[in-house]
Amino acid sequence: MKKIYALSLFIVVALFLASCNSKPTLRILNWGEYINDDVVANFEDATGYKVIVDVTDSNESFYSKIKSATTAYDIVVPSDYMVEKMYDEDLLYQLDYSLLPNRDNVTYMSGVSDIYTSMAATTLSRTGETVDYTDYAVPYFWGSFGIMYNNRVAGLETALETYGWAAYFDPTLTASSVSRGMYDVPQFAYAAASFYLEKDINVVTNTTLASVQNAIETANFVQWGDDTLKRNIESANLDLAFTYTGDYLDRLYLQLDEGKTIEEVQSDFNIYIPDNTLVFIDNLVIPNTSKQVSMAHEFINYMLDPEVVALNSEVVGYATGLVEAYDIIVGYADSEDTWYKNWATAYQIYYNKDAVTNLVPLTALSAEQIDKISTMIDNVRS
Repeated sequence: MKKIYALSLFIVVALFLASCNSKPTLRILNWGEYINDDVVANFEDATGYKVIVDVTDSNESFYSKIKSATTAYDIVVPSDYMVEKMYDEDLLYQLDYSLLPNRDNVTYMSGVSDIYTSMAATTLSRTGETVDYTDYAVPYFWGSFGIMYNNRVAGLETALETYGWAAYFDPTLTASSVSRGMYDVPQFAYAAASFYLEKDINVVTNTTLASVQNAIETANFVQWGDDTLKRNIESANLDLAFTYTGDYLDRLYLQLDEGKTIEEVQSDFNIYIPDNTLVFIDNLVIPNTSKQVSMAHEFINYMLDPEVVALNSEVVGYATGLVEAYDIIVGYADSEDTWYKNWATAYQIYYNKDAVTNLVPLTALSAEQIDKISTMIDNVRS
């Protein structure tokens, strides 16, 4: 009897596993910690599909993985300039909007629309081709960059509000003990220095390279990092750093979870967002490696549901691209739930849709230009 029972159990398990393996599978390549697991689970429950989410850590990695076609990803989430590059090299499917009915019911945030317009303008100037990037991409998250700072240093907040970018790049405008960090992406560093110098962040010449190099050397950055920057400012081991606004909100939300108020967190560390600063948008696109183009459209349509987008935003510190999802989030301002109330307040402070700023995205530079920027940064750091 035991043998018969064991055999029967083996058959049931085998059939179950075979059933799981036979489910249609959607493969997504995303950034790490950039999606709410509940969003994925709800989509699987609603469709019967299996979703596999792999992660990578750079736009260049997105590109190389799609270019090599080693894995047949159905959706990837590259940033603006990499979408331009992928389009240039014919690596993207054009979206079929008849399969995206939710698009008719939502409005993109004005900053998001501005980025797509800017992308089209840079492509036109670079290639002479008119491209509507909304034909290829749907906004996932977007956001600005700012200067995160240790507010426990007397006078630092005032210096930033008075001098803006100069307080970050010119050590004479702050206390001599102030330590500075820079995001460890050469094009980000080039862009930040270009804002300080009041130059076009997407123009690379020998003259601008020399000016940027001098500015970065003068700033005397003691740390080059990524997630380490926000943690070091939070712990008062660093005083200034150029980071994503979402990096700051990530630490803010964790502090709120521990029972602090927004005001208490701000008194310890905060982020200054200049009027002129870098902006990014990460996009849902379908690469030409996709084996499940119809399923990919289903997932993108699902991610155009404001309720789903708001749910996804609960665990990701960046800004929603949809006005309707934004309104859901800020609608929690009167919530009796402290976390949701704080979340809504943070959105109104740091992602206010009515804020007037000059947000500039990166464009797709040539390989030669990227190499020049990278070489310059290597020279500074050596």
